[in-house]
Amino acid sequence: MVLSHSEMQQIALGYRPVYDDRWLAFMEDYRLFLHRSWTGHGIYEATFAATQTGFVMISACVESDPIRHGPEVDLIEACDLLGDLILVVSGERARLVSQTFMSRIPQLEAVLGDITDQDVDAIVNTANTTLSHGDGVNGAIHRAAGPELLRYYRALGGCEIGRAVVTPGFRLTADWVIHTVAPKWTGGARGEPVLVEACYRESLACADEVGAQSVAFPAIATGARGYPLEAAATAAVDAVRSATTKVRTIRFVCIDARTLHAFESAIDDNA
Repeated sequence: MVLSHSEMQQIALGYRPVYDDRWLAFMEDYRLFLHRSWTGHGIYEATFAATQTGFVMISACVESDPIRHGPEVDLIEACDLLGDLILVVSGERARLVSQTFMSRIPQLEAVLGDITDQDVDAIVNTANTTLSHGDGVNGAIHRAAGPELLRYYRALGGCEIGRAVVTPGFRLTADWVIHTVAPKWTGGARGEPVLVEACYRESLACADEVGAQSVAFPAIATGARGYPLEAAATAAVDAVRSATTKVRTIRFVCIDARTLHAFESAIDDNA
């Protein structure tokens, strides 16, 4: 079973049962936990790893307390049920995918600078779910792009966490602005690693839609969202290196020397 990035995004948001559904699901880092809704007992735990084509399960645990389950647990039946449950909470039908590789890998670079000044086809904005004018990178991009961006922005309606939308760059050097909504860091207990990687992959998908060959990213989620810097840099590099994209140059624009060092180290470690 290979789960797509969109399926893992859905899982990372959590699953609360309705009516006769019997399972609660939530993620911590890359581990999925499934609890019986009527007792609260944790029964299954599955750990995933990212590949170029999606996410694969690398280990699973089944709770087999004889007091709760009787003297014996049928592991084959348990594995079958776990697979079925993952399909339910992912929101989509998982599919078998053969491993594929891009013939060219994007060039990664990290620089100190202002993202609004980057001479690239598209820059990435750290937006909010309502797609309204904000502070930080969001505010700087809106000021540089001019009032046309806000008017265009309002017509889009909103954007979910881990998703991205694209708009024209208006008065910016870049032709396009890709707006993505990052998760707030809560210790990794709400699927933040999956969602922050999704921000990068969804942004690259938007870049492919408009034919952008070069994209500049800020350090997504490391500001007001509170994501630990080193972990965020590693997630960013892992996400863009494993993404299927036609983008040729990916630039991480860093606000200070500490951020630059974190991204340079993540690029070197992932080389």
